[in-house]
Amino acid sequence: MNKQELKEAREKWQKHCKWIQESTIFDKAFSDKKTQAARIARAKKDFQFFVNEYFAHYCTDNNGRHIPLADFHIKWANEVMKNKNFKGIAEWPREHAKSVINIIIIPLWLKINGELDGAIITSKSEDDAKRLLGDLQAELKENQKFIHDFGEQYNEGNWESGSFITKDEVFFYAKGRGQSPRGIRYKNKRPNLGLCDDIDDDEIVNNQHRVTKVVNWLLSAFIGALGLKQSRFIMVGNRFHPKSILAHMVGDVEAEDPKREGLHHSKVYATKNGELEGEPTWWQNFSKEVLQARFKFIGTIEALKEYFHKYVLKGKRFKAEWIHWDDVLPLDKYDAKVVYFDPSYKSTTSSDFKAVRFWGKVGVKKHLIASFVRQTTITQAVKWMYDLYESLPDGQKAEVEFWMEDVFLQDQFYADFEAEAELRGYYLPIRGDKRDKPEKFARIEAMTPSYERGHVLWNIKEKKSPDAQNGLIQYMGFEKGSAVHDDAPDADEGAWYKLDKKTFKQKFKPKIGFDKNKYSW
Repeated sequence: MNKQELKEAREKWQKHCKWIQESTIFDKAFSDKKTQAARIARAKKDFQFFVNEYFAHYCTDNNGRHIPLADFHIKWANEVMKNKNFKGIAEWPREHAKSVINIIIIPLWLKINGELDGAIITSKSEDDAKRLLGDLQAELKENQKFIHDFGEQYNEGNWESGSFITKDEVFFYAKGRGQSPRGIRYKNKRPNLGLCDDIDDDEIVNNQHRVTKVVNWLLSAFIGALGLKQSRFIMVGNRFHPKSILAHMVGDVEAEDPKREGLHHSKVYATKNGELEGEPTWWQNFSKEVLQARFKFIGTIEALKEYFHKYVLKGKRFKAEWIHWDDVLPLDKYDAKVVYFDPSYKSTTSSDFKAVRFWGKVGVKKHLIASFVRQTTITQAVKWMYDLYESLPDGQKAEVEFWMEDVFLQDQFYADFEAEAELRGYYLPIRGDKRDKPEKFARIEAMTPSYERGHVLWNIKEKKSPDAQNGLIQYMGFEKGSAVHDDAPDADEGAWYKLDKKTFKQKFKPKIGFDKNKYSW
């Protein structure tokens, strides 16, 4: 920090200290000696109670309403406390109290339980790490309720210099990303808590060499500075890039990669089911309407990144400008029409996308007429296909082909069609695609020339539907290593193959003999 930045940071910290002091003033009831011992004993065991009693200033909204912790906050804190060698990563969404819980409250909970000798805090820069240290020091210096029950805390040092010590000789240090923490100790004690908060940034994630260096630094120099026999390590952040430092620390950079052995990983989404339209995970704090308003304002791609740890590469293989939205043709104007269903491999789970795409072809042009792209069950997708079939004009029902990979049209998948047929009184005319498909990435990427040449159109009347937007996100995120699903592009490739095959047969009629003066193309 330069002098001006330091001045501004100091003024901000002083205001923060004043806020803490004013927010933690207590009345006679709190100072009653008869209840103090019981309160302290409960605070050491009950994390929610500890937060309510000493950190209510972080748990009150602008209207003065108390906000209880989420279930995942309490579960995580208890896991940290019970394991003296806890090593964990809290991969939580934006605005879900990552820093407050893990950088301020949990260290102080460990402290009152005699579990803290010293702590090192790191972040993406030394200045950021010092600011986090300042938040901790402010509580120890100004939190009147905490001081009343656990004694005077502050002794010497200052967050501005990057370290301070409490009266009971618990020490705190701040180190920026990559700075050496080796040799940190106070008297005969080494730090036994390492805290890492928001170590990623938008620049470093694009340089995997730098990312790898930081990961190695965390695993060697940073964690190596902690006591070997008994120490805890907590890292917090959200995965806004598939190959971030956090992702490498967890281990599952690629979908098939295993998580790091011995790591406690808490991955929380803003909604319980991990979908944009789901119910809030921290329902005690956010209503569904509040979340939806935020998602709508920042857009789906940013919402997925910041609140669901799903990074969408913005059109690396398929460009956004290649998606043309316009009115589609009347059904009878198409040379061929295909509905293709990609159900994913898990029939009953709602964690995977089910994609049904209705395509029409006229000449070299392909039009996406309607689509179903949702994280739901096979049953819902089957119902949608039946509804689509029944919405077709009588003269078009026989003209639209329904397809699905043959391997899926078996066993439990077939049972869903059977059950719906019982209800509707007829069987959907869906066929099994027996094609021995080439490698998926190559198949889907082979569609790019048609998009780039402007030969593809998507129905503008569906543009604002969640199904069309889910499909668009999957196209924009299509890339090897991307965490974004690809069920919609995969279904599209299947539909296109059938469309091209059908129109080829229609166009090139078999002939007996050969007339050199007549050509069929």
